[in-house]
Amino acid sequence: MNPPFTPLTPVTPIIITGIGAITPYGAGVETLWQALLSGQSAISDMDLFDLGGIACTRAGVIRDCPPPPGFEHAPRATRFAAAACREALDGTTADTHRDTALITASNFGDMDAGENALTPPGFSPADAHHCAQATTADALAEAFGLGGPRLPLSLSCSSGASAIATAANLITNGHARRVLVVGYDALSRYAWSGLCSLRTMTKDEVRPFDLNRSGTIFSEGAAALLIERADLGAAPLAHLRGWATGNNGFHMTAPAPRGAGSALVMREALRRAALPPAAVGHINAHGTATKPNDATETQAIHDVFGGRAASIPVTSVKGLLGHLLGAAGAAEAVVSVLTLRHGIIPPTGNLREQDPEIALDIVTAPRALPLDCVLSNSAGFGGCNAAIVLTHESAAREDARPPSSTMGMPYATQPIQSQHCPIQSQPGRLRPVMSGHSRPLITALGAICALGADAEEIALALAEGEPPPGFETPDADLADCGVTPKPFLDRASHLFLAACGMAFRQAGLTAAQLGEMGAGIFSGTAWGCLGTAELFFADYIQKGPRLVKPMLFPHTYTNTPVSLAAMEWSLTGPHENFVSGATASGAALVEAFGLLCDGTANAIAVGGVDALSATRLRACATQPQGEAAATLLLETPESAASRGARPIGRILGAALAPDAETATQAALAQAGLTADAVDTPPYPATLCGDVQGATTLLHTCLALLAGHTRPCLILTSAANTHVAIIVAHGA
Repeated sequence: MNPPFTPLTPVTPIIITGIGAITPYGAGVETLWQALLSGQSAISDMDLFDLGGIACTRAGVIRDCPPPPGFEHAPRATRFAAAACREALDGTTADTHRDTALITASNFGDMDAGENALTPPGFSPADAHHCAQATTADALAEAFGLGGPRLPLSLSCSSGASAIATAANLITNGHARRVLVVGYDALSRYAWSGLCSLRTMTKDEVRPFDLNRSGTIFSEGAAALLIERADLGAAPLAHLRGWATGNNGFHMTAPAPRGAGSALVMREALRRAALPPAAVGHINAHGTATKPNDATETQAIHDVFGGRAASIPVTSVKGLLGHLLGAAGAAEAVVSVLTLRHGIIPPTGNLREQDPEIALDIVTAPRALPLDCVLSNSAGFGGCNAAIVLTHESAAREDARPPSSTMGMPYATQPIQSQHCPIQSQPGRLRPVMSGHSRPLITALGAICALGADAEEIALALAEGEPPPGFETPDADLADCGVTPKPFLDRASHLFLAACGMAFRQAGLTAAQLGEMGAGIFSGTAWGCLGTAELFFADYIQKGPRLVKPMLFPHTYTNTPVSLAAMEWSLTGPHENFVSGATASGAALVEAFGLLCDGTANAIAVGGVDALSATRLRACATQPQGEAAATLLLETPESAASRGARPIGRILGAALAPDAETATQAALAQAGLTADAVDTPPYPATLCGDVQGATTLLHTCLALLAGHTRPCLILTSAANTHVAIIVAHGA
């Protein structure tokens, strides 16, 4: 039975004004569109490198992609991203670029170059930087003169769609006026051997929804979208009306029963769009052609759309294009824009005998159909889910604020204009947040770093005022943190699960209770699970590509720690994983703050983590490195009050900007404070070493544990990306 429909109305209409793509068909959106309409397959022999006996020999390979100027010596993945960005920016000006933010989305980033740093004995420190996805974002932003914040993210194969949702959240909450989103991935020895080891690939052709489907085939490429406020004057290609991310909270590689995670984000995207399911005229499905995915996605569509499900035209471009990994969601969004504009639905390739259990109207030939609304659905390893809703027109009202909801769980609150925010009324600046008594509360924290194995030890070390003699981080007992036994955990995952478990234990919340709350989880990391990536690729080098360990590969994804936490504690709400260097966990905190303030969520755990690895130490040899994980549980006052929770602190302001002064002033304005009214506690690097992506969250936790009597300003900076947090201790 479908839950009652309660819409969320966007505050600011958001439009898509530019699109770009590079695929195995060639360069350009028009090339992609015409190839899909003609039913042309993008799949060919995999001949980029020696397969070493791997049975999977077909792929979507890009063979003709002249590098854009300035990218002649860049890794292939970055060249693809640059080509797509250049097309999406066509017709824009340098003035436009100066206030354009950038979000990149990828599974593997530049691992086609970074894998050289993982290869013993000749480790290459120069290539080690390509193991961090911020490298691509910096290269793109500098080449195109993009002056806004840079926010790479990685949520496996839902990355592209998740990046679109994140861009919309940034615009809605005033952190950007315009965002360039690019999803990209290249095939490499590292990625190909791992993907083949999971046995989800077919050896012949991709047949979404076919009775005899036998798996997917992976491709490389990039797709970009320029997303901006509708009031900036650009002509729209489509309106971005709805968006949502989430986690299925079920399994690392398998979909949840009845595609529950997909159903959840599709419902929430429609709610955000203020549209009922009846408004959707076409679904661009994830459609990977694996047996379980196609079956459960079909069930999710039926659960969301009810009796209409069997009559809504559905297509999967993966039948012809292959699975573009981190670029898939972005490419499918580009195709959805073209579908809306041309009134033609491209076909699902290779469907000869539809599975009788797939009770959907699968489009098998180009179908002309006037459309007003398209929904695009995405999913990925780690239980990641995302959905977006595109329309011809936007009915959003400038004076509307969204009624409160957390993935279908409404609560009551009244937004109040802040008298302390004079900058808020200017276009592109932060919207007023709720009044002081309605800002998100911090109801629990967990942390592990060189100062101690838990919050109590860390607080004691801070009180003693003596930094540790070294930056070695102790181990945490996961059983004591409420974490169930695991056959394998990367060091980053171990640390992150420990910090999350400490926070939830302090909050007195079980997985069942967190699931009932619809809680989400956001995280930030600079390097992800690089230690396990080293182990995985060492097997490739020493034993050959056929003998890599399939158990290790899913634990090399940068989203593994946050996704494992989502599964451990049934955190099916909003889901995010930034990989933007030192500001990664800060960006996660800023976005979570916005979603809690505007009523999209009731509770979000926000964390950060980075672990040490040989490759990271070589890449960052100029300063002492540390490892840490930190987690805060943020709740609305209503959520905390409903369970009698006593807050330990409050986030008064959270801002993101391309320079430190703007970020600081915006956060202070949100908090209604002046600079002389806040403390600035010591930077964590002086106490714990450089903890990279965990910096903002650990810094915030240290401020809370130190017991400051005044609010604290936490400022974290990276290239063109500065995060300012105002946090107050106590209730």
